[in-house]
Amino acid sequence: MVLDLAPYAGLLIALIACVALAARIGWLRHDLARATAMRETAQGAEQTATRLLRLAAHELRGIGMTLHGHADRLAAPEGQAQIGVHAMGLAAASAQVLGLADELQDHTMPDIGTQALREELIDPGEALNAAVEAAALALEPGRRHWRVSATHGHYLWGDRRAVRHILGRVLGDAARNTRQDDVIELRVLPHAEGLCLQVEDEGTGLARPEPTAGTPRDSRGIGLRLALAHSLMLAHGGRLEVEAAAQIGTRIRLIFPATRLRDANGLPVATPAPAMAG
Repeated sequence: MVLDLAPYAGLLIALIACVALAARIGWLRHDLARATAMRETAQGAEQTATRLLRLAAHELRGIGMTLHGHADRLAAPEGQAQIGVHAMGLAAASAQVLGLADELQDHTMPDIGTQALREELIDPGEALNAAVEAAALALEPGRRHWRVSATHGHYLWGDRRAVRHILGRVLGDAARNTRQDDVIELRVLPHAEGLCLQVEDEGTGLARPEPTAGTPRDSRGIGLRLALAHSLMLAHGGRLEVEAAAQIGTRIRLIFPATRLRDANGLPVATPAPAMAG
């Protein structure tokens, strides 16, 4: 007996068409999901680039004002008497421009996400003193009273250039929030999680910090000027905390994990640091 499929030909064709359509829909959904992921990645890259450009614009504006101020003073008759001071200020501002150029280059490298930290042994006290020296030089002829307390016995295992950038951003922020002869206090403190570098000033208190994406607007909001420092702390497995009160001052804590603590010989510290008082 031969089965006659002719009456069912239309149904078979419709079934095949439905299967083909379902497969096509599946492919389209896959393509849509991939396109959505690509769009989200592109949007994230655009937001990062926008934040970076805003940060660069802010830094360049501040450096430009510094250069303009020194140029004005040099042009004045009495400026010749302080030519050495202004020359150092111009050199420091030029170094800031070069540093900013390095950061922009680093952030625009295609493989920036895969670059590793160039780790070495860092003395926190020496790092703080070097950062204060650079910040004071950039302020000339302005002046702040820098008080450094660095008696902690441990060393850090980290990227020296990155730590220099972190401290430079934090001290620059403190200098901008304070006035002539204000006190800025820097301390190396033990912390329950590892080690804390603390910078405290008596300035304007960052009354309205501008948070980065996803950061709530509160006392721990990290301003745009500190965005790079925040990302470099994350790269070290640490974090940056901000506590601010208008007209009282700002306290910034750079907290490094215990895994980055070393002794004078570069060996990992066996026991965690004691909890930070206060």
